[in-house]
Amino acid sequence: MVTLRFFRSLCYTLPLVFLFSFRPPPADAPPFAGMENDILRLVNQYRHSKRLPPLQINHLESTVAEQHSRDMASGRTPFGHEGFNQRSAYLNKKMGPIRVVAENVASGQMSAREVVDGWLHSPGHRRNIEGDFKLTGIGLARGSRGMIYFTQIFTR
Repeated sequence: MVTLRFFRSLCYTLPLVFLFSFRPPPADAPPFAGMENDILRLVNQYRHSKRLPPLQINHLESTVAEQHSRDMASGRTPFGHEGFNQRSAYLNKKMGPIRVVAENVASGQMSAREVVDGWLHSPGHRRNIEGDFKLTGIGLARGSRGMIYFTQIFTR
C-alpha cells in the first residue's frame, strides 16, 4: 500500500529576486533532475491555464529545497515545514530582499504529475502555486525505505 502525504503549505510575508533561465540537467545531474523538471513544467502549465506568468527556476532555491527534502528523508527533520524560517532567512541573505516566501512539501512514491495534482487539490498548496511569485526551487530526496520527499519553494 502506498501512503501519500501532503503537509499544509506555508507562506510568509517578510518585511523586507535573481532570475535563472531553465536549462536541461547536465549528464551528471542528480537522479531526480528529470522529475524536478517535470514538476516545474506541470506547475507552469497550470499557471499558464490561469493566465499567470511562468515561474523561473532558481538554483539556490533548488539547493535549499533539496536539502530540506534530504533532511526529511533522513529523519533529521520531521516531515513538514520545520526550519522554514531559517530557510527563508538564508534565501533572503543570499538573494537580497525577498518580500514573500512559500513552501510546499509532499512525500510518497509518486510521479511528478501525482505530486502536482495532490498540491492542486489542496487549497493551501494551490494558493502557493497560483501565488504572485517569480522564482521557484524544487528538490527531492529518497529515504531509506524508498519514500520520496518533495519540496518546492516559491519567492518574490
